[in-house]
Amino acid sequence: MLGPPENYASLLRARRGYLGINGSEGATEVLPVCFTWAGETIWIVVDRRPGSPFLGRRRGTEGGPRVTFMVDRWDEDWYRLQWLVAKGQVTVLEPGAEEDRAVTALESKYTQYRSFPIEEGSIVRLDVEEWTGWDALGDDEG
Repeated sequence: MLGPPENYASLLRARRGYLGINGSEGATEVLPVCFTWAGETIWIVVDRRPGSPFLGRRRGTEGGPRVTFMVDRWDEDWYRLQWLVAKGQVTVLEPGAEEDRAVTALESKYTQYRSFPIEEGSIVRLDVEEWTGWDALGDDEG
């Protein structure tokens, strides 16, 4: 599968996305995340700080590696509404060339990471198996 449907690719420049993971007690958890993408791959930062309210992000992906990622555009003009969903498998990146590329891409998109460095082992790669999109003008794909 090649990247997202063309008319939805601009959504992947959004500043935040949402990651749906297997949560505790079988409930799905949806978490806001920072991300970047390249083709069929989305790199997502997971927070590993002790005491963080999002500490469960990584545990949730390890317990069930199939996840759902969503990004959307909200507008008061409902003719501009749009969303894109990517489903696939996640892998925690190990130190190495891919993690280095992901960190560089994430720091380029989110300059805040230059002051708050991304810890080793805090990035997951989502290998997209399925893209689904919808927009208010009826150009849905899926």
